[in-house]
Amino acid sequence: MIKQIFRQLWFYRRGNAWLFAELAVIVVASWFLVNETWTSSYRISKVPDGIDAEDVFCVKLGILSPGRTGYDAGAASYERLAEDYARMGDALRAMPEVLAAAPMSSCHPLSGGAMSMMSLTVDSLTYMNPVVFNRGSGSDDFSVFRYEVIWPRDGKIDDAPGSILITEDLAEFLFHGENPVGRTVGEACSEDIEGWNQRIAGVIGSLRVSGCQDNVPYVVENTPESEMWSESMYSLRLKPGTDAGKFLEKAQEEWRRDLVFGNWRVTDVYSMEEGIKSAVRSEVLDSQFVWRALWVFMVFNVLLAVASVGWLRMEERMEETGIRRAMGGSGIRILFQYAAEMWLVFAAAAIVGTTVTVNILLLGKISIVNPENNLGMVPLNSADFPLLFDPVPHFLAVEGIVLGLLFLAVTVAIILPVAGALRKSPTEALRTE
Repeated sequence: MIKQIFRQLWFYRRGNAWLFAELAVIVVASWFLVNETWTSSYRISKVPDGIDAEDVFCVKLGILSPGRTGYDAGAASYERLAEDYARMGDALRAMPEVLAAAPMSSCHPLSGGAMSMMSLTVDSLTYMNPVVFNRGSGSDDFSVFRYEVIWPRDGKIDDAPGSILITEDLAEFLFHGENPVGRTVGEACSEDIEGWNQRIAGVIGSLRVSGCQDNVPYVVENTPESEMWSESMYSLRLKPGTDAGKFLEKAQEEWRRDLVFGNWRVTDVYSMEEGIKSAVRSEVLDSQFVWRALWVFMVFNVLLAVASVGWLRMEERMEETGIRRAMGGSGIRILFQYAAEMWLVFAAAAIVGTTVTVNILLLGKISIVNPENNLGMVPLNSADFPLLFDPVPHFLAVEGIVLGLLFLAVTVAIILPVAGALRKSPTEALRTE
């Protein structure tokens, strides 16, 4: 059988040579195409986010300005605004569907608001730009967002105003696995930096700015809840079993009208989970859709070309298939022989194509990993993400996808025409030629 396969390969050497050359070129080109489309998708889906957004809703508030209907001049002072803001939170917590509610910073991760960044110089060669947001100390935001507490180990954070929380990636970068609770960010720096002397009260899991980005370093400032009113937002988590769709529909219909405290008004209520998905879709459509669509289109056409060439090769041998069937050849045996021939050509092309790809990357000094975030300059945990930061697993992962797709295309291009020919009678197959 093996001897016969090699005889057939030699007999059809001209056609097989063209197929081999095409497959080798396609293996090389496809690696770069798949690397562009797969890597970003992998980062988005695999990088962890330290917030549980399911059943979390965001309530955006606005303050009536003078001259607007319902404006109360007596409720315009800072003291009344803070008091009425707290009353709004109490009203949300008192709702039967609400498990917990807390003030929410407009700079909070995944909130869709602007980022507040600070510069931190570790030494003359190392710097980063942590993102900063405020949280109401003593509030229920841990119940709302379910932050993962890394330090202290018992999960009991001394939630005192004036202290800070930092994310796991920043803690690891500055303190290298040591317990940072009770220390300051400034201690990890080579010089005293004004504004980084707050006591670290705890470390929480890493966070993202948006659903399309890697996690970035965060500094969370514990602010007295009474001072959070300027953020003009609340977050809340629903109780288990609550119909989120009906709750949102009711809130959007009634709260703008009925949830009124002084000059505070509800301007929007939305699901955080749906907001994240919407932002991801928007970002992908706005900034990546055209290029990603182009890459996908090219990959599809590459696979179509491979399948078409293989299909034509099998169609050319329709007469041979008919003769072998007329001589009593087994359909399975015939199919396997054709498949083995094509697989051998594909294997040879895969070896050559992979070798060429490796040489292009090495000779061209092309970096296929990006261990740093564009925003925070803090690397993800490379031990947990070797496909992103170790070039060998990364290369093999992409090459595995490429060869898997091409192998599937080649196999389909063999099976379909040969199976069709085997369903015909030998005389019909010969008459086709």
